[in-house]
Amino acid sequence: MSMFPELHRIALVGAGEVARCYGPALKSAGVEIPFLLVRRKTLAALELARQLQAELRLAPDEAWLGLDAVISAVTGAQAAAVARAVLPCLPPGSLYMDLCTGEPQDMEAKEELARQGDVDFADIAILGSVPTTGVRTSLLGAGKGAERAAAFWQARGAAMRVLPGKAGDAMRLKLLRSLMTKGLEALAIENLMLAERMGLREELHEVLRDLDHHGLRHFMELCLRTHLVHGVRRRDEVLQVKRQLEQAGITPRVMGGVLDFFQHTADTPALQRGQALGVGESLAVLLADADTKAR
Repeated sequence: MSMFPELHRIALVGAGEVARCYGPALKSAGVEIPFLLVRRKTLAALELARQLQAELRLAPDEAWLGLDAVISAVTGAQAAAVARAVLPCLPPGSLYMDLCTGEPQDMEAKEELARQGDVDFADIAILGSVPTTGVRTSLLGAGKGAERAAAFWQARGAAMRVLPGKAGDAMRLKLLRSLMTKGLEALAIENLMLAERMGLREELHEVLRDLDHHGLRHFMELCLRTHLVHGVRRRDEVLQVKRQLEQAGITPRVMGGVLDFFQHTADTPALQRGQALGVGESLAVLLADADTKAR
């Protein structure tokens, strides 16, 4: 049994993909959604309001003092303005759940604004595809209201993990994850394009099978520990790959950036070692170089 009071009346902000997935699912689970807040009355917003039996609003007002919580599911560019408009209209003790992909620093500012009105704030990062897994999509939370939000989402089948840190940390981890997944997405596509031109697409999957054996963490840390030793030699391999892409008529967009990274190592004696260092030592060397370049 949850130590937190049940959230019965929740307003939803936004009519995009996330709102259209979560709204009806929560309504079906017995959550009352009296208000749907949007910037403008589009056909999608009108249809979502009809499904939720919600009043379509363009601005919050004193009626929102009867709410238990708000779920904000708008774009990162809109999130701060939404919070500034909504938070002053909420009752003390309510919960503001921010599912927007915004700047981590904005999450910290929004929690401070919520605190001024005695509203609990939860920075919630979505770690998956909501259209694919719906309300069961994995979530990551931080902030004063994160435990309370987790109790709500877990009761509805979502796997939500709470971080011990401050608001903004969930978004920081989401963006770190995006750095990896979006980088791999671009690299995988460029790799498959070249493999297809070479007639070796199926064989490519076979020669990459060893990467599955030890897992992603092992691979990332191995790359880090050996980069300072083998970065110059690997620069030469990257040059070869870049030439293969060009010969196949493919612009090396990803490999252009990869070459820039390895070329920097090759051009910087301070980034070269005769033997592998530990993970922490390697990071210290690379971050010291980054600090030098930033000055």
